[in-house]
Amino acid sequence: MVEEVRQPERQTPEPTEDFLKPEQLFRTIGKIRKDAPPLTPLWGYFLFKKAITSIVGDPGIGKTSFGYGLAKELCLGNSFLDVPTEEPVNSLYMDFESADSLVASRASLVFGDTEVPNFWIYNTSDYYLPQVAKVTLEFCNKRDINLIFVDNQSMAFNTRDENDNAEAIRQMRFLRSFAVACNCALLSFHHTSKANLSGTRKGSGAYARARLADVCINLETPSEDHPDTLKLEVSKNRFVDEKVLWYFKKEEGKFVFTGPPLGVIGKPTDTQIYKAQHNLLEFCQAGKEYETKNLVSIIGVDGLTYDIIDKALRRLVQQGRFIKPKYGYYEKVAINLPYMSTRMGIEGFGSEI
Repeated sequence: MVEEVRQPERQTPEPTEDFLKPEQLFRTIGKIRKDAPPLTPLWGYFLFKKAITSIVGDPGIGKTSFGYGLAKELCLGNSFLDVPTEEPVNSLYMDFESADSLVASRASLVFGDTEVPNFWIYNTSDYYLPQVAKVTLEFCNKRDINLIFVDNQSMAFNTRDENDNAEAIRQMRFLRSFAVACNCALLSFHHTSKANLSGTRKGSGAYARARLADVCINLETPSEDHPDTLKLEVSKNRFVDEKVLWYFKKEEGKFVFTGPPLGVIGKPTDTQIYKAQHNLLEFCQAGKEYETKNLVSIIGVDGLTYDIIDKALRRLVQQGRFIKPKYGYYEKVAINLPYMSTRMGIEGFGSEI
């Protein structure tokens, strides 16, 4: 494997007087709320553009197969685990562990005979992510990639000490710069610690990885008697205050919901809120006010109750995609703005490394 060349520490330049203008440094919270672009989710409340989602699980539990299944369905424009994608997806899976034979075997298991032409693989083990970052960014811009998998984070970098918080911070800052430069959602896989703790402490090594991720998801087998059943639990979400607990299993190359194994504590959450949110975004026109009760009467089909629709509306406001112009009314915010698709140039990203 090619050794990563350790670059000398970069000195942060002193800010110039032109930069130190009060009107640029200090703004009212009202101005920020008015000018800030809305969040751009790619899949439910789990994948957002220019953000890092971390999935933690034991080796061999099925993280990679889960990633393949997620990428396959989203690239084909389908829902995954009953959660629809927000826009057409082109995916790059950066696998720093698997040779071609293993990649082909997994693809046969998950894809079957289905062709997915917009799902790309990088699995060259000769380089670390920082060494191929610029060429990867160029490829992502050319192919309009908006979902990148990094499997796994420790192998993507020349990690010297997994417990070193300073090293973990540098890695997470690099991943964030990478996601911003590509204007993509970035999903990074990480292994569990020996202690196998719960919540955001589940991952191995330095806690800075969980602290600097935007969304943290734990993937585990809830019962030794049911090794085919997986439990997904969101332990952290900076964007949306939504507790998620799912149980699912793989059947004929697809992941499908199932109930919790006998004796397992934890009631699963449903996915109706994602359907309600999808319907609201499809129906509502930007800039037009809608009364809540009218939206409920129109959107409230297929088991979507008032409470579910009201909750979906509040979550859309939390994401900056809807506003409340007055009591009892909601308005959709236009999201097809120039900054929503801006990608950083090669030169710009180089300065971030």
